[in-house]
Amino acid sequence: MNRRGAVWVGVIAVVVVAVLLGDRLLQPATETGAPINPASDARVADSATSAAPPSALGKPVEQRAVSASGVPIRLIRRPAVGVISPPYGAAYAQLLPAAQAGDTLAQLRLGLLLYECRDVPADVATLEHDIESTYQTRRRGGWDVADPQLEEKTLRRRFQDCRDVPAAQRGAYRDWIKQAADSGLLEAQLELPLHLPQGEYCQYLAECSVAQRARQEALQQEAIDYTTRARDAGSAAALWTIGGWYAQGEVLDTNDVEAYANFRALDEINQAAGQPQRFAQMLTSLRARLRPADLISAEARADALLSNPNCCVLTP
Repeated sequence: MNRRGAVWVGVIAVVVVAVLLGDRLLQPATETGAPINPASDARVADSATSAAPPSALGKPVEQRAVSASGVPIRLIRRPAVGVISPPYGAAYAQLLPAAQAGDTLAQLRLGLLLYECRDVPADVATLEHDIESTYQTRRRGGWDVADPQLEEKTLRRRFQDCRDVPAAQRGAYRDWIKQAADSGLLEAQLELPLHLPQGEYCQYLAECSVAQRARQEALQQEAIDYTTRARDAGSAAALWTIGGWYAQGEVLDTNDVEAYANFRALDEINQAAGQPQRFAQMLTSLRARLRPADLISAEARADALLSNPNCCVLTP
């Protein structure tokens, strides 16, 4: 597992649920305020693609349907963007000019590629120093290392994977993802909160300096903004994340009406798409907590989410 992608529980607490149920792996936090670390190596293995042309994304498949509550919806199944499989040098050389020319898909793919190389040593001397330090301290990049031998094996592999990616460009991963997100690419809006800028994050709330907490709060607000944009653009995955935020009260204030609405809308989208309805128990629990008037509001809000003219975009 790659431990350097530090993420605090406030922003990713519910993304963890979404990612786990989407067959991605995240390591859970150990206490409130502790960061969660994306297993980017697992993501590469699961979603790797060949170095296809930057814009070679298949056309979405559209299907008209009616939700269980009677709302006409349009299911839009978008193909996976994926990340480029290693080694990355050839793909980097292909993606860069397309990204510079404004190809939003190339920008996202380039950002995801650079993210995989963001903390990899740029030269052999630094690589050997990092490995030796890991054995001596059983830590790397501020994180505990349970198995230095495994860490060494992973680091040497990633060093080879990233060898032909310019070291000076590796830290620009988030700039490219953000460009794509700002241009309206829904997948980039969903990915941006999962790819934090490099820097010193506090692992536990009690360890946070004022500056660290302010920075993390700013990134938390950014996560809300971009995930909301994705929901407005019709993303079913964003309904999942926002519903969870409202249910847990970690990122957004607890709001049972909004939590119920987002999860009910998502369950009806899944049902219309022939996918499992995963939130029946949660919806039953939320329904029991809502006053009759609030339940009416929650049902109306769910119908409004389903009536979004951009709904409903399904991304792998």
